[in-house]
Amino acid sequence: MVWGLVFSELTTSNIIEVDAAAYIISGIIGLVTIFVSRLQEKPVSDNHPLGYSGFIPILNMIRNLMIIEICIEAIGGSIGTLIRGPTSPEHSTLFLYASVTLLFNCSCAIYTHRKANKLNSSLLKTDALEWRLDTISNISILCAFLLAFVLDNTGYSFYAGYVDPVVCIFFSIFMCINPSKLFVENMQILSIVSVDRETYDLLVTTFKKEIPVFAIHTTYFTIFYVAGILWVNVEIHKHKAIDLSLEDVFEATQKCQLIMNKGYPHNKLTHTCYLDI
Repeated sequence: MVWGLVFSELTTSNIIEVDAAAYIISGIIGLVTIFVSRLQEKPVSDNHPLGYSGFIPILNMIRNLMIIEICIEAIGGSIGTLIRGPTSPEHSTLFLYASVTLLFNCSCAIYTHRKANKLNSSLLKTDALEWRLDTISNISILCAFLLAFVLDNTGYSFYAGYVDPVVCIFFSIFMCINPSKLFVENMQILSIVSVDRETYDLLVTTFKKEIPVFAIHTTYFTIFYVAGILWVNVEIHKHKAIDLSLEDVFEATQKCQLIMNKGYPHNKLTHTCYLDI
């Protein structure tokens, strides 16, 4: 973030400005996320009856939206540069920025990959993949700068200036793809949406297998996501010929909660029982 902030002021390169802006946004949101992630450890309260899990997707939406906005602005700026006529490339500054950023990205990609394998964390595996994509992007930027350098030193300096804005347009379009997908995903997380059929069937099968009460009596499950929290509502209708006490219901819901906690740390369980049927 700091490296990008410095070099975004030292150069007029469109591609460095959009790349640096993305790192600055990610860095600021990352610092806020560290603070917000600690809030998730707090218990629910009157003001936050579902806990604090919804803050993370909100931050991700803001981050992705800002990156998309930066990319759109960069595309417009690059088109404007092409119309006005590009300036001569600043080779030393460009190579220094891209080389050091590549070193940072490679280090982070290796580190997160090792930690992801050690902890078997799907979150870190996704993070490691993003760092690898950033590394590939850096290599592409270095190749573009190298092409501009070759053109500038082989008598084609007029064309060398066009490399930066043209590559910036394609780079910005590429940069928009993943944030756009993540923006939509986080919007879905923050909305109330039913779980997919596979998840529903897996949970219901597990509940009925591990908790006999649910299999014996007529039980209906409503499972959905709300603000990133898995919400399971259990509706039990007592079988006429089989006894069902409130103690049995309490024990069944406790087991249900334990099953949910194993796979979904952020969850909520509600239940309704009809004993007079």
